[in-house]
Amino acid sequence: MITKEEVYKKAKEYLDKSKTQYTTIDVDSIKFEENETVSYGKYEGNKLNIYSVCFGQLWGMEERSMFVDIDAETGEILYIVTPHGYMDVEE
Repeated sequence: MITKEEVYKKAKEYLDKSKTQYTTIDVDSIKFEENETVSYGKYEGNKLNIYSVCFGQLWGMEERSMFVDIDAETGEILYIVTPHGYMDVEE
C-alpha cells in the first residue's frame, strides 16, 4: 500500500502533467477509504482501497473542491470528481 506522501506526489504530478489548473491541494484532507465501491470509470462496481485527494479550482470568484481518487494498493489514478460528475484520467 502506498503512503499519503506518495499519494500527494502522484496527485500533484498528474494535475501538473495534465495541465489541470488548481489553486490548492489540501494535504490535510487526504482521506483513505477501505473497501470502497468504485462509482465511476473502468473499475466501476469493484471494491478497492482508495485515497481521495482534495484540490481547489477557481470558478469565477469562488473556489470549488474537486477530488482525485487513487488506488491505495497500486497508486493508479482512477478518476477526478468534479461538481458536475466525474472525469476519466488520460494516461
